[in-house]
Amino acid sequence: MAPKIVDKEAKRADITLAAADVFAEKGFAGASVDDIARAAGVSKGSLYGYFKNKEDIFYATFEAYQTELIGQCEQAMAAESSMQGKLTACLMVTVVSLEQHIVLFPLTMELWAAASSGPARDRFSQIMARLYQEFRAMTAGLIEAGKASGEFRQDADANAVAVWLVGGLDGLMLQFWFDRSLDVKQLTEHFLAMVLRGIGRDTQEQS
Repeated sequence: MAPKIVDKEAKRADITLAAADVFAEKGFAGASVDDIARAAGVSKGSLYGYFKNKEDIFYATFEAYQTELIGQCEQAMAAESSMQGKLTACLMVTVVSLEQHIVLFPLTMELWAAASSGPARDRFSQIMARLYQEFRAMTAGLIEAGKASGEFRQDADANAVAVWLVGGLDGLMLQFWFDRSLDVKQLTEHFLAMVLRGIGRDTQEQS
């Protein structure tokens, strides 16, 4: 009988998916490798063949979600021709995804906590820094492209707008975690409309 071929990447993804549920339920500190192995349907020894420790698994859950979200943003932006449309599409996809995965939001707070103190501070600080940098760069890049195409004001500070948009998303979802009555999609649409009016070229500038 031929040996069974294991798709290691698929198995790693399965473990990561199971780990996300465990972390969401018990938090980083409360979850154990045994809990994750049990949820993933693998032995603890087998799990260590894919991840070094619980920190690695915790990081992988964020990396997987981030990769998925960026892919969704890129797909949504590809369907738009204007920079304004691309910026709107990316932001709305992000908000909808965060809303749908709100049960995982406490993991973000766990990651903030891990990045501020404890033995994993340096590693998780770097993770958070890179995560924010990537989304700021994506947002600022769209604004700069809009300035180049004439859609946005030449004096619009792309980095400042990107920083506030990314930070605003964090704040919005934190409020939504505590108050589920908030319509995060509508609030984002209204806020973004104001931002776009602010950085959009006015009639005098276009003439």
